[in-house]
Amino acid sequence: MKTKQTNKLWGAAFNTAPTKAVIAFTAGRDVVGVPPADVALLPYDVWVNKAHCVMLAKTGIMPAADAAKILDELNELEKSKTFVLDPSKEDVHTNIESWLMEKLGIEVAGKLHTARSRNDQVVTDMKLYVRDTVLLFVYNSIGLSQTLLLLADKYKGVPMAGFTHHQHAMVTTLGHTFAGFASMVIRDIDRFQSWFPLHNTSPLGNVVSYGTSFSIDRKMTAELLAFDGPDHNSMDAITNRWESEADLGFEVVSLMNHLSLIAETLILMAMPEFGMVKLSDQFSTGSSIMPQKKNPDPLEVIKGKAGFAQGQLVSLLSMGKSNFIGYNRDSQWTKYIIMDLVNECKLAPIVLSGVLETLIINTGVMEKWCHKGFIGATTVMEQIIQEKHISMREAKVIVEKMVKAGSDKLDLDPKKIIACTKSYGSPGKNSMKTSLKKLKKKLSAHKAWLSRKNTDRVRSITLLNTHIKHLITNKYEK
Repeated sequence: MKTKQTNKLWGAAFNTAPTKAVIAFTAGRDVVGVPPADVALLPYDVWVNKAHCVMLAKTGIMPAADAAKILDELNELEKSKTFVLDPSKEDVHTNIESWLMEKLGIEVAGKLHTARSRNDQVVTDMKLYVRDTVLLFVYNSIGLSQTLLLLADKYKGVPMAGFTHHQHAMVTTLGHTFAGFASMVIRDIDRFQSWFPLHNTSPLGNVVSYGTSFSIDRKMTAELLAFDGPDHNSMDAITNRWESEADLGFEVVSLMNHLSLIAETLILMAMPEFGMVKLSDQFSTGSSIMPQKKNPDPLEVIKGKAGFAQGQLVSLLSMGKSNFIGYNRDSQWTKYIIMDLVNECKLAPIVLSGVLETLIINTGVMEKWCHKGFIGATTVMEQIIQEKHISMREAKVIVEKMVKAGSDKLDLDPKKIIACTKSYGSPGKNSMKTSLKKLKKKLSAHKAWLSRKNTDRVRSITLLNTHIKHLITNKYEK
């Protein structure tokens, strides 16, 4: 008798299956391998080859007819569904050049590598990869920030207990907490944007670190690759290959630390002992043995990946600590480190956004916790100060004695406590209205920035394709 195949060791008690993204995010590398690093660089290396080839033709370093042939074949490679990296050919650069050699021969294809080295080529590829990754994290973080601000607006009047030292502190609102989370992520977007003024310059044309005797046009290739211009010293970017990667790594670590903070908060709030929130089945997983379990695995994995990212960042920083001037082969490992970091973390904002969008919130339980642990004591103390015109220290002694006596006068209506809260940045009604407006305005500016950067990228590719079309058309006309 055949038994039914078991694909998963849990889930019969779930009403909705977790999403494929959640399963992939939580499973990690357990059953799925990691593609070769240069697979990710393939589209960037084609882009760099095209820009370099166009520049060589426009400056007269390479005959236009030869450039047209190379560009024609690069277009074909870009569309090819059969081109794969051959491990015997060392890297993506050699693979593409070998492919062109087979198509065009060394007499034509051999001209493409004029006035450059694999040193500046790979650094350029990596800058393009890192830059696109920055934009991806900005995009995903904007989506998470929007979710948080929507929840902040929706629950701005819902009281909840605020904590310090993992103990009841003062009354706040759920909306204020979500707005605090949004502030963190929006600040992370600021950090991602700071990568551009530091690193969005082109290293193409630096060659092995010391330039070339050919009269190349580095401004042209920078424009065709959507850089702000060429870098100012040919040794710098080649020697410090780790630096733009490490800055991205720091930005990701900062984001992941904040996501980990949010994840831990939700995990605790979802515990049966608190019961403030409940995760949806879509963002929970089960146990292989305990039928009743619905675990916050996606949130725990965010915490785990935050730790992993920190380790990768330390590795990146270590790669730059003792470089001698010029290219050093050990810097090749920065590619693997940053790609591992990115691949583990890039979905985290999307997963957390999904957790929040499907979160079941028990506002009644939240308000109930606002009547425990003398949580109104600080507000009572502040009211005594204002009414009796006595010092803060005198009022604190009075309230401490009330706490010791277990006075029920400290059990205030949490909504009245919120109404009394006046300071800017607090959960008070007017403050929340103003701060949410400013946070939304800042997020809107981030969206506009992202749109401009995407437009810059499209404009450069369009310009490059115009040059390519012109060169190829002239070849056929002749």
